[in-house]
Amino acid sequence: MTNADLRQTGLQTNESLDVRVAGTHSAAALAGVENGVFYHDPVMLKECLDALVIKPNGTYGDCTLGGGGHSYAIAGRLDENGTLHAFDRDEEAVAFATRRLAGVKCKFVVHPVRFGELKNEIAPNSLDGILYDLGISSHQVDDSARGFTFVGDSPLDLRMDRREGVSAQQWLKTVDADTLAAALRKNADMDRAFKLATRLVEMAITAESRDILPSDVKACVEAVFPDKRREVNGLLARVFQAVRMEVNCELKEIEDSLRAAVDCLKVGGRLVVMSYHSVEDRCVKETAAEFERACVCPEHLPVCVCGGNHQRLRKVNRKPILPTNEEIANNGRARSAKLRVYERV
Repeated sequence: MTNADLRQTGLQTNESLDVRVAGTHSAAALAGVENGVFYHDPVMLKECLDALVIKPNGTYGDCTLGGGGHSYAIAGRLDENGTLHAFDRDEEAVAFATRRLAGVKCKFVVHPVRFGELKNEIAPNSLDGILYDLGISSHQVDDSARGFTFVGDSPLDLRMDRREGVSAQQWLKTVDADTLAAALRKNADMDRAFKLATRLVEMAITAESRDILPSDVKACVEAVFPDKRREVNGLLARVFQAVRMEVNCELKEIEDSLRAAVDCLKVGGRLVVMSYHSVEDRCVKETAAEFERACVCPEHLPVCVCGGNHQRLRKVNRKPILPTNEEIANNGRARSAKLRVYERV
């Protein structure tokens, strides 16, 4: 893809951009170049598209619009009779992706709300496929001003939508050690959770009149894990993950949205979900399992009395799809990805 090709998307290009990167980045990623900077290189793009079994005139949902990488590719397989609904509460992502998909042939509808609002935005039995690319986007991590990264020293924020809710530092300044420890265990499988939570709460109290910075959190982690100096960055990432998921109510959001997705899908429609760590993946598996059971009788009953006809999802792949070694080499953020595919029955 050349700079001339990029201009056709309606986005700005940089003449100094080396077009040889086309060998290692997808067309969807290249279409997201602004001023020579990649906003988003979608993970397992081909696998996601294949799993959705896209019909040119179908109606699809991308519940995690982000930089628009997956949406751009889905839209590319739809004709003028097709429709793509996209969800994101991050105003920067919505603005960028809207420009990125300005020239697509299909009807493109942006819903600037959290994907937990799916049931209020989409009619039942109306979608041929729904995609979730869970977690935070590359842009949110790369922009230190968003407060999603421990690289640099921007105040902790971690909100997907900075217009609502409380920031991470506000939450840390009001939470008690028991609640924080529970969040560390639930959202990040954190060892020494209560000890770390106690240290973080003490730090937040002393920082009452100033911003909490990544370096403050790092100091707490180093104090609690003096024997794991070489693993500090990994431990920090898990702390940030746990706090971010709590601030944004991410697990409840995933559960609510997946349950709504089952109602929104047509029979035969595909539910395609990509997660990046064990907590998200476990939430996806457990929520989907509710709809894979034919019998919903209480376990204590010796025989089925419900009719045994309640199954609404079936696994398309017995095990999750994983990224190839080649993709991991070209896009490090694909390393931990797992893709699960279900079909509405």
